[in-house]
Amino acid sequence: MVDYSKGRSEEELEPFFPNEILRHTLLSFLLLSAIMLGVLFLPESYMNTVEESASSVNKIPWFLLPFYYISGLINHKALFLFIITLYAMAFISVPFLDRNSERSLWNKPVFLLIVLVNLLMILALGIIKYIQ
Repeated sequence: MVDYSKGRSEEELEPFFPNEILRHTLLSFLLLSAIMLGVLFLPESYMNTVEESASSVNKIPWFLLPFYYISGLINHKALFLFIITLYAMAFISVPFLDRNSERSLWNKPVFLLIVLVNLLMILALGIIKYIQ
């Protein structure tokens, strides 16, 4: 394993979390704000794309079919948003919860089980919704 800390000062060795995560989050908010301001102050340029997408038959992308199927099973919208938010937070927090020094997923039975269950759930729900 290569030691990247050799020959570098303390300023160059800043941690990824929270410094780099904060930078990426701020840049994402900046870009999203720029798009929102563009829609707010230049609505004519976005009207054509909205009208075109509304006139065509909208087909749900294949990777969103499982979540669309879950939304059909859960009639309460607030509960559905809570479940999707909880799922996303759990998905994002998995690397931070893993304190094992082993890098291979095959040697981590708990996280391997989590990954396999999620993949099977997404695959099964996607196939069920595609068949319907």
